[in-house]
Amino acid sequence: MTNDEVHSAVVRWIKAKTGATTIKAHQSGPTPALPYVMVNDTGTAEVRRWHQSIEYTETIIPPDEDEEDGEEEKIVTAAPVIEMEWRFSVHSFGSSPTDRLRPIVSAVKVPQAMEPLMPGLHVHEVSAIRDVPDWIENAWQPRAQMDIIVRGIIRDSVGAVDVIDEYSFDIAEAE
Repeated sequence: MTNDEVHSAVVRWIKAKTGATTIKAHQSGPTPALPYVMVNDTGTAEVRRWHQSIEYTETIIPPDEDEEDGEEEKIVTAAPVIEMEWRFSVHSFGSSPTDRLRPIVSAVKVPQAMEPLMPGLHVHEVSAIRDVPDWIENAWQPRAQMDIIVRGIIRDSVGAVDVIDEYSFDIAEAE
């Protein structure tokens, strides 16, 4: 799963929980009508210092019809299994912005409410909801902000790796 896929999944989940129009931060196009929620991807990091394991995948490529020896080729790729976390800053615009974000805090407490993100992702942590009005065009505009940390597993293949071919051998006793 790519970072963009995770960001899109979080946007869809927040839209389902808040019921408000929800957009990605910094996307092109006009600002939606109030009220709306914006989700900003603020970073990605490994959860642990070391990967959990390495998954090896063997692919057998059949021989070309033109080849004389007609041997199949085995290619082995390696993908480290890494638990990642994605951090998002969620902003609510319009009237009662803190109330709009409250369903997110409740949803992370109920496993069934997390299902649209699962099984690949789960919300690991949510911050307090902060009331952060902004002074725009000589008036205060109500706004709220919270942080969400989502965790999941990535398996990015690092490509083909060298492997030792299998050989059979016989041991005979010398006379």
